[in-house]
Amino acid sequence: MTQEQIDFVRDNMNIFTMSIRLTPTQTKMLFDTYNSITGENKKITGCGRCVKGVTNRILNEYNKTLW
Repeated sequence: MTQEQIDFVRDNMNIFTMSIRLTPTQTKMLFDTYNSITGENKKITGCGRCVKGVTNRILNEYNKTLW
């Protein structure tokens, strides 16, 4: 993860720990971060299950950087 991505996760931890409505900017940053980490090209979606999977993967990668 880049420093910018780490800062985004740290500054927006409520996205990863609570169920909240995301702004378009937050959604774009989530999917950009996910695609950067995984090498996939997942398209932006409002599907709750899809977004939860993305946030879980990003949070797992973020937690790895803390160790």
